[in-house]
Amino acid sequence: MASGRPAAEDPRNDPSLYPPIPRPYYDRDPIVVARSLLGALLCRRLEDGTLLVGRITETEAYLARGDSANHAHRGQTPRNRSMFGPPGHAYVYAIHSRHCLNVVTEPIGTPSAVLIRAVEPLVGVEQMCRLRCTADPTKLTTGPGRLCEAFAIDRRLDGEDLTRPLRLWLAAGEQIPAQAVACTPRIGVTSAKELPLRFLLRDSRFVSRRAPRR
Repeated sequence: MASGRPAAEDPRNDPSLYPPIPRPYYDRDPIVVARSLLGALLCRRLEDGTLLVGRITETEAYLARGDSANHAHRGQTPRNRSMFGPPGHAYVYAIHSRHCLNVVTEPIGTPSAVLIRAVEPLVGVEQMCRLRCTADPTKLTTGPGRLCEAFAIDRRLDGEDLTRPLRLWLAAGEQIPAQAVACTPRIGVTSAKELPLRFLLRDSRFVSRRAPRR
């Protein structure tokens, strides 16, 4: 993962290499977006200019209708307001002193989203280690809370436009073949946990929980 060279000399440390995914991509069913985001790149530029990049390995879809685990299933509140906004924006919420990053999907007024559960660290790994206080790459970003710590994501990024390459955005990555993807019930929720809306790279070490063996 890490090249061993200073970040300033790493050719991957150039934001122009990671053009953001355009807004129409997110204006779709969250299940479709959750599956297609596998292999895409999560990009974060810190205040000092440091670039962090990770390949998305695990996602979960949250539906606007019939999904009691969706934070917006009882209506709009100050906390979930971003979910009702334009697609392609971030919805960041706090839970147990940690944060979780979601990507808003579907048209304005339709509160659906995709939770980014895990990524494989690619660029800025040393900085991620400092932010997480660990040198184990498999513990940096495997889980939504760990991911947000490693990428310095908190409520200040709630509502961020992910289609602009400023502080936080998503870029296209490799296409993932169907046989490399697993679909399981969601984890970490107590309501509607039986819904098969969690998608992950089947053979990746960088997920919060490996898929059952076939």
